[in-house]
Amino acid sequence: MSYAAYQSTAAAHAPADIRADFIRKTYAHLGGAILACTALCAALMKSSFGEKLAFSLMNNWLLTLGAFIVAGWVAERWASSGGSASKQYLGLGLYVVAQAIILLPILFIADRAFPGENVIGTAGILTGVVFSGLTATVFMTKKDFSFVGQALSIAKFAALGFILVSMLFGFSLGSFFSSAMVVLAAGYILYYTSNILRHYPIGSHVAASLALFSAVALSFFYILQLVMSFAGDD
Repeated sequence: MSYAAYQSTAAAHAPADIRADFIRKTYAHLGGAILACTALCAALMKSSFGEKLAFSLMNNWLLTLGAFIVAGWVAERWASSGGSASKQYLGLGLYVVAQAIILLPILFIADRAFPGENVIGTAGILTGVVFSGLTATVFMTKKDFSFVGQALSIAKFAALGFILVSMLFGFSLGSFFSSAMVVLAAGYILYYTSNILRHYPIGSHVAASLALFSAVALSFFYILQLVMSFAGDD
């Protein structure tokens, strides 16, 4: 039977070739999202508009964070709605743009505060290593990590609470918090990868790639903060 005949069938219950096709499409879309976000960030960092936008975001970080949360919610809804392909891709595209914008301030800080140290490239490599290692762990062990979903949701809202409090009262969360967020992102990578192998329905590769991309971007954001803190100690 064709790929289309298994639409909405959980990946674990689809034939091996159909499941493999779904996984390939998911990671191809993930790669495309990462490349698009990287290209957009690079273009913004080279433009005067991008510089003005970054400093404007820094000065209105609470509003920026709120807008990002809303954009992420809308993007996830569009991508996973089961609607038309164009609406799903619109959701993924919206999230890529939102993620590029939320990353822009820290990228400018990293580029200006640590000239010649390539902290952004180092963070990118470390993120790739972490992602590859966690992905390989799920694929090789075939362990189902879906049981951690509820704990991850609780941890995410707790982290958001800490971030909001830190912005309202003006204190730094420090390297320990960044390390904890890297661990949270790692948990989401395990969780989403496991769900792609088992629980995501065939045909939902756009939504699956968006979920993985969100975890990779979260990991990169806080790994970059850690790299910057270590660079600052030199």
